[in-house]
Amino acid sequence: MLNHVYHQTILTLAGIEHELSFETVRVLNTHQLSPIQILASLKFSYIYGCLERLTENIKKLRIKVLLILLTLLFANYANGQANYFEYKSLRKGKEFSFPVFSNLNDSLTARNINQLLQLSELELLDGCQINNLFEEVRVDNGGLNGGKVEISFDILTNNPKILSIKFNESSCGMTCTYWVKYYNFNSGNGDQVQLKDLFTTEGFTTFNKIILRKRSAKFKREIKKYPSGGRESLLYVLDCYNDDDLHDFYLKDTSIAIDGENCLNKNDKIADIDMTTSYNLSEFKNYLNDYGKTVFGIKTDNVSKYRSYELPQLYEGTIDNSLKILLIMRHDIGNKIIGGYTYLKSGRLIYLEGELSDKKLNLTEKTSRYDDNGSFNAIFDGKQITGTWTNKSKSKSLRFTAARRTP
Repeated sequence: MLNHVYHQTILTLAGIEHELSFETVRVLNTHQLSPIQILASLKFSYIYGCLERLTENIKKLRIKVLLILLTLLFANYANGQANYFEYKSLRKGKEFSFPVFSNLNDSLTARNINQLLQLSELELLDGCQINNLFEEVRVDNGGLNGGKVEISFDILTNNPKILSIKFNESSCGMTCTYWVKYYNFNSGNGDQVQLKDLFTTEGFTTFNKIILRKRSAKFKREIKKYPSGGRESLLYVLDCYNDDDLHDFYLKDTSIAIDGENCLNKNDKIADIDMTTSYNLSEFKNYLNDYGKTVFGIKTDNVSKYRSYELPQLYEGTIDNSLKILLIMRHDIGNKIIGGYTYLKSGRLIYLEGELSDKKLNLTEKTSRYDDNGSFNAIFDGKQITGTWTNKSKSKSLRFTAARRTP
């Protein structure tokens, strides 16, 4: 019996370094082997054993990865959070991010959502930018609030019925301003959804009173953490609640959440005040119309059959039957209307402002310096817009039509 000690220091297998050390080797036969032969035999045995262990570890890893994926998938479906729309985030530095949505089974709806968001928040359609998608809104126009300096977003709900998005934004010029903006979309057709769309006329009036009562009570509880003198200075929020158009909301599972952050003055936004009030289905289910009942699972209709007629919405049309345009407009104070339109070839928003009275829509086109340029005079029945576009000198008038896209 021969006893030998061999030491092979470094052996690399699959990118991993191993130190191979054998203290005792028992040789059972009496054949004379050279040290090179013995070492080669030891290397082969070691490599074979490592390969076996590596194969077994790969099998275990595959099983673990599969279990993790199945667990995540089950958790998403169990919580109703399976993403209906895929999305990517377009970025510019750390300050700017913006979602672009897609759905392989419904590209038209995704396009409606993307175009409304881009025109509303960026004043520019994706694909028409020269440098980046934020180039229009970042420009400091020399005004009080200047250009936007930050845009970020959160996807709050993303299911086959509703897509809810929150934007956090700020702008700086002579002073800085901070605000939040919410968008809720019908996942079946891309319409922007407002609370009024989901309730009967009488039901919304009743629910509006419930909203005001609960929001006010919560706010009064929130400000009790402040000294009495500080509380008085925050009571202006209650007046804002009373006049709120309720556009800053989102839908989550079987609840409606309304955010009041935009009611706070700039200096008060740093205070630790919870400005979001939630309402459970039991508080409003009796006031819903069929659209609302479908969104909240009381009815089993397809949401795509329901259209939203509250502004703002996206309209597609033409000028002179050939120049393709997109138009967005929303209510301002009283019968005032503000919005914008773009020629699809340029993709850059042109500002509009005017009035809507007894279906008569009169809009004035504004330049980047806010000078009057052209005008629209049309009839708007809530679904279609028909009229004329006239240039600044009033020497040319062209037929103008626009309507909502049909899924």
